[in-house]
Amino acid sequence: MNTAPTIHAEQIVKLPSGNASAQQLPILRDCSVDLGGGLTAVVGPSGAGKTSLLYCLSGLDRPDRGQVSINGTDLYAMSDERRTRFLRQTASFVFQQYNLIGYLTVEENVRLPHALAKHRVEVAAVEEILSRFGLLEKRAARVNTLSGGEQQRAALCRAILMRPSVIFADEPTGALDTANTAVVLRVLRELATQECSVIMVTHDVESAALADRIVFMRDGTIAHVTGQLGVDDILHTMARLGGR
Repeated sequence: MNTAPTIHAEQIVKLPSGNASAQQLPILRDCSVDLGGGLTAVVGPSGAGKTSLLYCLSGLDRPDRGQVSINGTDLYAMSDERRTRFLRQTASFVFQQYNLIGYLTVEENVRLPHALAKHRVEVAAVEEILSRFGLLEKRAARVNTLSGGEQQRAALCRAILMRPSVIFADEPTGALDTANTAVVLRVLRELATQECSVIMVTHDVESAALADRIVFMRDGTIAHVTGQLGVDDILHTMARLGGR
Protein backbone atom coordinates (compact mmCIF):
# COMPACT_ATOMS: atom_id res chain seq x y z
CA MET A 1 0.00 0.00 0.00
CA ASN A 2 1.31 3.44 -0.90
CA THR A 3 1.62 6.16 1.72
CA ALA A 4 -0.58 9.12 0.89
CA PRO A 5 1.61 12.13 0.14
CA THR A 6 1.54 15.62 1.54
CA ILE A 7 1.07 18.27 -1.14
CA HIS A 8 2.09 21.79 -0.25
CA ALA A 9 1.58 24.91 -2.36
CA GLU A 10 2.88 28.28 -1.27
CA GLN A 11 1.84 31.58 -2.88
CA ILE A 12 1.34 30.20 -6.39
CA VAL A 13 0.93 32.85 -9.06
CA LYS A 14 0.03 31.90 -12.64
CA LEU A 15 -0.09 34.62 -15.27
CA PRO A 16 -2.01 34.49 -18.56
CA SER A 17 0.08 32.99 -21.35
CA GLY A 18 0.92 34.65 -24.64
CA ASN A 19 0.76 38.40 -25.15
CA ALA A 20 -1.33 39.17 -22.10
CA SER A 21 -1.75 42.81 -21.27
CA ALA A 22 -0.55 44.21 -17.97
CA GLN A 23 -4.16 44.94 -17.05
CA GLN A 24 -5.18 41.27 -17.10
CA LEU A 25 -5.52 39.61 -13.72
CA PRO A 26 -3.40 36.54 -12.93
CA ILE A 27 -5.10 33.18 -13.46
CA LEU A 28 -3.94 32.19 -9.96
CA ARG A 29 -3.18 34.73 -7.25
CA ASP A 30 -1.11 33.82 -4.19
CA CYS A 31 -2.67 30.36 -3.78
CA SER A 32 -1.43 28.50 -0.71
CA VAL A 33 -2.79 25.17 0.49
CA ASP A 34 -1.75 21.98 2.29
CA LEU A 35 -3.41 18.74 1.20
CA GLY A 36 -2.87 15.43 2.94
CA GLY A 37 -4.50 12.09 2.31
CA GLY A 38 -8.11 11.36 1.46
CA LEU A 39 -10.36 12.82 -1.22
CA THR A 40 -10.15 16.55 -1.94
CA ALA A 41 -12.69 18.35 -4.15
CA VAL A 42 -11.81 21.67 -5.79
CA VAL A 43 -14.95 23.66 -6.55
CA GLY A 44 -15.92 27.13 -7.71
CA PRO A 45 -17.45 29.02 -10.63
CA SER A 46 -16.19 28.64 -14.19
CA GLY A 47 -13.01 30.65 -14.66
CA ALA A 48 -12.12 30.56 -10.96
CA GLY A 49 -8.79 28.82 -11.67
CA LYS A 50 -9.65 25.26 -10.60
CA THR A 51 -7.99 23.44 -13.49
CA SER A 52 -5.01 25.81 -13.46
CA LEU A 53 -4.47 25.04 -9.78
CA LEU A 54 -4.71 21.30 -10.45
CA TYR A 55 -2.14 21.52 -13.25
CA CYS A 56 0.28 23.47 -11.05
CA LEU A 57 -0.15 21.09 -8.10
CA SER A 58 0.38 18.05 -10.31
CA GLY A 59 3.60 19.25 -11.93
CA LEU A 60 2.09 19.65 -15.38
CA ASP A 61 2.25 23.45 -15.52
CA ARG A 62 4.93 25.57 -13.89
CA PRO A 63 3.61 28.54 -11.91
CA ASP A 64 5.19 31.92 -12.59
CA ARG A 65 5.85 32.36 -8.89
CA GLY A 66 5.52 30.23 -5.80
CA GLN A 67 6.42 26.71 -4.75
CA VAL A 68 4.76 23.29 -5.02
CA SER A 69 6.10 20.25 -3.21
CA ILE A 70 5.03 16.62 -2.80
CA ASN A 71 6.37 14.99 0.37
CA GLY A 72 8.85 17.83 0.68
CA THR A 73 10.20 17.50 -2.87
CA ASP A 74 10.02 20.84 -4.68
CA LEU A 75 8.58 19.98 -8.09
CA TYR A 76 9.76 23.05 -9.92
CA ALA A 77 13.27 23.15 -8.45
CA MET A 78 14.00 20.01 -10.49
CA SER A 79 14.84 19.75 -14.15
CA ASP A 80 11.99 18.77 -16.44
CA GLU A 81 13.52 15.30 -16.85
CA ARG A 82 13.87 14.68 -13.11
CA ARG A 83 10.36 16.01 -12.45
CA THR A 84 8.94 13.67 -15.09
CA ARG A 85 10.68 10.68 -13.48
CA PHE A 86 9.53 11.70 -10.01
CA LEU A 87 5.91 12.18 -11.07
CA ARG A 88 5.88 8.91 -13.03
CA GLN A 89 6.63 7.13 -9.74
CA THR A 90 4.29 9.25 -7.63
CA ALA A 91 1.24 10.59 -9.47
CA SER A 92 -1.33 9.97 -12.17
CA PHE A 93 -3.47 12.56 -13.95
CA VAL A 94 -6.96 12.03 -15.37
CA PHE A 95 -7.57 14.64 -18.06
CA GLN A 96 -10.97 16.13 -18.81
CA GLN A 97 -10.44 15.22 -22.49
CA TYR A 98 -9.19 11.69 -21.62
CA ASN A 99 -5.89 11.85 -23.62
CA LEU A 100 -6.37 8.32 -24.95
CA ILE A 101 -5.02 7.04 -28.28
CA GLY A 102 -8.03 6.33 -30.46
CA TYR A 103 -6.58 3.61 -32.69
CA LEU A 104 -5.34 1.54 -29.73
CA THR A 105 -7.58 -0.83 -27.82
CA VAL A 106 -8.85 -0.18 -24.31
CA GLU A 107 -6.34 -2.63 -22.87
CA GLU A 108 -3.45 -1.17 -24.88
CA ASN A 109 -4.30 2.33 -23.62
CA VAL A 110 -4.55 1.14 -20.03
CA ARG A 111 -1.19 -0.65 -20.28
CA LEU A 112 0.55 2.16 -22.18
CA PRO A 113 2.26 3.97 -19.26
CA HIS A 114 3.71 0.65 -18.08
CA ALA A 115 4.87 -0.19 -21.59
CA LEU A 116 6.58 3.19 -21.98
CA ALA A 117 8.33 2.71 -18.63
CA LYS A 118 9.21 -0.89 -19.57
CA HIS A 119 7.37 -2.18 -16.51
CA ARG A 120 5.68 -5.57 -16.53
CA VAL A 121 2.05 -5.63 -15.42
CA GLU A 122 0.15 -8.78 -14.53
CA VAL A 123 -2.82 -9.79 -16.67
CA ALA A 124 -4.86 -10.28 -13.50
CA ALA A 125 -4.23 -6.67 -12.44
CA VAL A 126 -5.43 -5.36 -15.81
CA GLU A 127 -8.51 -7.57 -15.73
CA GLU A 128 -9.33 -6.53 -12.16
CA ILE A 129 -9.27 -2.81 -12.91
CA LEU A 130 -11.21 -3.20 -16.18
CA SER A 131 -13.82 -5.27 -14.38
CA ARG A 132 -14.03 -2.70 -11.60
CA PHE A 133 -15.09 -0.09 -14.15
CA GLY A 134 -17.28 -2.37 -16.27
CA LEU A 135 -14.88 -2.43 -19.22
CA LEU A 136 -13.66 -6.04 -19.23
CA GLU A 137 -15.83 -6.95 -22.21
CA LYS A 138 -14.52 -3.87 -24.05
CA ARG A 139 -10.83 -4.66 -23.53
CA ALA A 140 -10.23 -5.42 -27.24
CA ALA A 141 -12.34 -2.53 -28.56
CA ARG A 142 -10.60 0.43 -30.14
CA VAL A 143 -10.99 3.51 -28.00
CA ASN A 144 -12.38 5.55 -30.91
CA THR A 145 -15.43 3.24 -30.96
CA LEU A 146 -16.31 3.93 -27.31
CA SER A 147 -18.78 6.40 -25.87
CA GLY A 148 -17.49 9.42 -23.96
CA GLY A 149 -18.38 7.78 -20.67
CA GLU A 150 -16.51 4.59 -21.58
CA GLN A 151 -13.46 6.62 -22.58
CA GLN A 152 -13.55 8.45 -19.27
CA ARG A 153 -13.64 5.14 -17.41
CA ALA A 154 -10.74 3.84 -19.52
CA ALA A 155 -8.72 6.94 -18.61
CA LEU A 156 -9.41 6.27 -14.93
CA CYS A 157 -8.34 2.63 -15.35
CA ARG A 158 -5.06 3.78 -16.87
CA ALA A 159 -4.41 6.18 -14.00
CA ILE A 160 -5.25 3.70 -11.25
CA LEU A 161 -3.27 0.80 -12.74
CA MET A 162 -0.10 2.84 -12.15
CA ARG A 163 -0.79 2.51 -8.39
CA PRO A 164 0.11 6.16 -7.76
CA SER A 165 0.38 7.83 -4.38
CA VAL A 166 -1.81 10.64 -5.67
CA ILE A 167 -4.38 10.94 -8.44
CA PHE A 168 -5.18 14.35 -9.92
CA ALA A 169 -8.52 14.28 -11.75
CA ASP A 170 -10.04 17.08 -13.82
CA GLU A 171 -13.84 16.63 -13.89
CA PRO A 172 -13.63 12.81 -13.64
CA THR A 173 -17.42 12.40 -13.84
CA GLY A 174 -18.11 15.17 -16.36
CA ALA A 175 -18.93 12.81 -19.25
CA LEU A 176 -20.72 10.16 -17.21
CA ASP A 177 -24.35 9.32 -16.64
CA THR A 178 -25.74 8.89 -13.14
CA ALA A 179 -24.99 5.16 -12.87
CA ASN A 180 -21.39 5.47 -14.09
CA THR A 181 -20.82 8.55 -11.95
CA ALA A 182 -21.73 6.47 -8.91
CA VAL A 183 -19.27 3.73 -9.96
CA VAL A 184 -16.40 6.16 -10.50
CA LEU A 185 -17.01 8.07 -7.27
CA ARG A 186 -17.22 4.84 -5.29
CA VAL A 187 -13.85 3.70 -6.64
CA LEU A 188 -12.21 7.09 -6.06
CA ARG A 189 -13.63 7.16 -2.56
CA GLU A 190 -12.24 3.67 -1.87
CA LEU A 191 -8.83 4.60 -3.26
CA ALA A 192 -8.67 7.78 -1.20
CA THR A 193 -9.49 5.79 1.92
CA GLN A 194 -7.21 2.83 1.32
CA GLU A 195 -4.42 3.57 -1.10
CA CYS A 196 -3.73 7.15 -2.15
CA SER A 197 -4.76 10.78 -2.17
CA VAL A 198 -7.26 11.94 -4.78
CA ILE A 199 -7.59 15.60 -5.77
CA MET A 200 -10.44 16.27 -8.16
CA VAL A 201 -11.85 19.35 -9.81
CA THR A 202 -15.63 19.12 -10.06
CA HIS A 203 -18.69 21.22 -10.86
CA ASP A 204 -20.92 18.56 -9.31
CA VAL A 205 -21.80 19.45 -5.72
CA GLU A 206 -23.02 15.91 -5.03
CA SER A 207 -19.57 14.62 -5.97
CA ALA A 208 -17.95 17.30 -3.81
CA ALA A 209 -20.11 16.22 -0.87
CA LEU A 210 -18.27 12.87 -0.84
CA ALA A 211 -14.90 14.56 -0.29
CA ASP A 212 -13.00 14.68 2.99
CA ARG A 213 -11.84 18.20 2.17
CA ILE A 214 -13.26 20.93 -0.09
CA VAL A 215 -11.23 23.76 -1.60
CA PHE A 216 -13.43 26.67 -2.71
CA MET A 217 -11.96 28.92 -5.41
CA ARG A 218 -12.99 32.36 -6.59
CA ASP A 219 -11.31 34.76 -9.04
CA GLY A 220 -8.01 32.87 -9.07
CA THR A 221 -7.75 32.63 -5.30
CA ILE A 222 -8.37 29.93 -2.72
CA ALA A 223 -11.27 31.53 -0.90
CA HIS A 224 -11.97 28.83 1.68
CA VAL A 225 -10.87 25.32 2.69
CA THR A 226 -13.08 23.13 4.83
CA GLY A 227 -13.73 19.54 5.80
CA GLN A 228 -16.63 17.43 4.57
CA LEU A 229 -19.89 19.27 3.90
CA GLY A 230 -23.34 18.27 2.73
CA VAL A 231 -24.79 19.44 -0.57
CA ASP A 232 -26.80 22.28 0.98
CA ASP A 233 -23.81 23.57 2.93
CA ILE A 234 -21.62 23.48 -0.20
CA LEU A 235 -24.20 25.46 -2.16
CA HIS A 236 -24.56 27.94 0.69
CA THR A 237 -20.79 28.41 0.92
CA MET A 238 -20.47 28.90 -2.84
CA ALA A 239 -23.25 31.47 -2.81
CA ARG A 240 -21.63 33.29 0.11
CA LEU A 241 -18.27 33.34 -1.65
CA GLY A 242 -19.62 34.58 -4.94
CA GLY A 243 -21.90 32.03 -6.61
CA ARG A 244 -21.32 29.03 -8.81
